[in-house]
Amino acid sequence: MKNIAVRLWNNQRFGTTYGKGLRRKAYFNGTIQIAIPPIKYLIDLEPFDYWHHHTKNSIHLKMLQKYNFETFNDSNVLMSWIVRYEDGVKTAVEGFCCFDLNGSGLLIHIVDLEYKLEDTWELKVRECLNKTPGKPTPNLIATNYELEKLSV
Repeated sequence: MKNIAVRLWNNQRFGTTYGKGLRRKAYFNGTIQIAIPPIKYLIDLEPFDYWHHHTKNSIHLKMLQKYNFETFNDSNVLMSWIVRYEDGVKTAVEGFCCFDLNGSGLLIHIVDLEYKLEDTWELKVRECLNKTPGKPTPNLIATNYELEKLSV
């Protein structure tokens, strides 16, 4: 299993509109970082119904047929598709993230053929403390290894 770190930020734009009748539904925005090889992914955690019915990418549409996501259909579960982020370019990959608000756990599944990555992680989510004023700090974090400690 590869080392992974997930950082989640409260979505400051939650509930705002971006078009006629269209509202931002993601409670959290986040990043997923794989340590080796260094890969970065983006996630937007939304309620199941909105996530399930507003799929846009063909890879994610195929996933709806391949996997039984109805097991995650719960009002206390947030879901996200996974998108690789490289040099300012977003590329959809076969993957999803499930955040159980009751158990404070993340389930992440990624199949990224370009990087020969196929893995599933179950991580415990913890709150972050903002110790450095002016530095953006995530609200929540989940990882399976010891992150480097920064000295101030």
